[in-house]
Amino acid sequence: MSFPRIEGYVVTEKLGSGSYSTVYKAYTKVGARSIVAVKCIDKSRIKHSGAAVDNLVTEIRLLKTLTHPHIVHMKEFTWDDRNIYIIMEYCCGGDLSKYIQRYGRVPEKQVLYFLQQLASALKFLREKGVVHMDLKPHNLLLHKGSDGKYMLKVADFGFAQHMSEETMRSVRGSPLYMAPEMIAGKYDARVDLWSVGVIMYECLFGKAPYSSATFKQLVDKIQRQDPIRIPPNASVSPGCLDLLTRLLQHDPDKRISYDEFFNHEYLDLEHMPNKENYDKAVGLIKRAIELDARGSYSGALSAYSEGLRFLLPAVGAETDALRRSALSAKLTRYMERAEEIKAFLKGPPQVQGIQTIQAIQEIRPPSTPPRRGGCCVSGVDGASYDFSG
Repeated sequence: MSFPRIEGYVVTEKLGSGSYSTVYKAYTKVGARSIVAVKCIDKSRIKHSGAAVDNLVTEIRLLKTLTHPHIVHMKEFTWDDRNIYIIMEYCCGGDLSKYIQRYGRVPEKQVLYFLQQLASALKFLREKGVVHMDLKPHNLLLHKGSDGKYMLKVADFGFAQHMSEETMRSVRGSPLYMAPEMIAGKYDARVDLWSVGVIMYECLFGKAPYSSATFKQLVDKIQRQDPIRIPPNASVSPGCLDLLTRLLQHDPDKRISYDEFFNHEYLDLEHMPNKENYDKAVGLIKRAIELDARGSYSGALSAYSEGLRFLLPAVGAETDALRRSALSAKLTRYMERAEEIKAFLKGPPQVQGIQTIQAIQEIRPPSTPPRRGGCCVSGVDGASYDFSG
C-alpha cells in the first residue's frame, strides 16, 4: 500500500476511510517525533461536489477555533497538488463504536464517565453557538493515557455549523443517530440532544434503539415514531433512566433542554472527574484539615463535604486498582472525620451533599481497611498530593 507524502511527516498506517477522505497515522520527522492523525482529502473526489467542499471548509474553520479537552485538536492543515491534509492529535484508543463492539454493553459507571466528557464538549460548543449535527460513536474518539483511562474527544465537524435563529431544512448526519425532526427537514440545535440519547442507549444496551436490517426499515421506524423500548433485563439507575428517556423524546418541544441537560442531577457536570476538579478537591481538603486543626469545625465540615463531592467521582473513574484502593482509604478517613464533626455539632450539616460511608465502601474493596495517619493521597493521575499543607 502506498501512503501519501506529506512534508514534515512520515505516514505509517491507514486508520480508516470515508466517502471523500482517508485517515492515516503518522509521526513528525523532527523534534520529539510526536504521533499525529492525518485526514487526507482527495481533491479530485470533491471538486464536483459543492456540499463536500462546504463541509471541508466548515470543518477546518471550526477546528481552528475550537480548543477544548474533549474536542479533537487540529494542529495544522496543508495541501499539495492532489490532496488536502488536516493534521490532528492522534487518539490511540480508536473510537467509541469500536469500544462498544469490543465490550458489548458498557457498564453504567463507564457510560456516565463518557457522557460527562461528551456533555462538557457540547456545553462548550453551545457557548460558541455551534451544533455538531453528526454525533455518533464513530465520531467520538478515545485517547488512552498511560494511566489506562480513556478520554473522549468529539471529532468530524464536517456537518457542523453555527446556529442562527432560523430553523434549518437540509438533511445531514447519520440516519441511525438522526433526530426524527431532521427527516421532516425542519429542525434546530436540539437534534444533538437526541443523538446523545441514542449514543447513551447504544452504550448501555449494545445497539441503537432503531437498529434495523435495512435503511427503509430504519426510516419507517423514525417516521412512525416507534416507542423507544428499554430491554426488559436492563439494570440501570433511576437517574440514568430519567435522563435517557428525556433525551429520546420524538417531539423536540418535549425533549430535555440544553440547560436541563447540563444541570441534570445524574450528569453532575460540576463534579465530573478531571484535573481541574481534582485540584479543587485537593485545595478543599487541605483547607478542611487546617480548619479542623484550629477547631473551626463548622468551616471544616463544609470544606470536607464539598471536597469529598469532587473526590468521589474521581475514585469511580480510577482504573488502577492500587491507586483506587489508596485513594478510597483516604476518602473513608475524611468521610469518617466529617461524620464525627457533624455529630459533634449536633445539628444539620452546614452544606448539602454529605455522602454516607457506605457510598465509599461500594467503590473500595471490602478487604481494604481505612488507613490512619498521614495526609498524602495518591491522585487519580498517579501523582501524590499532600493535603496537610
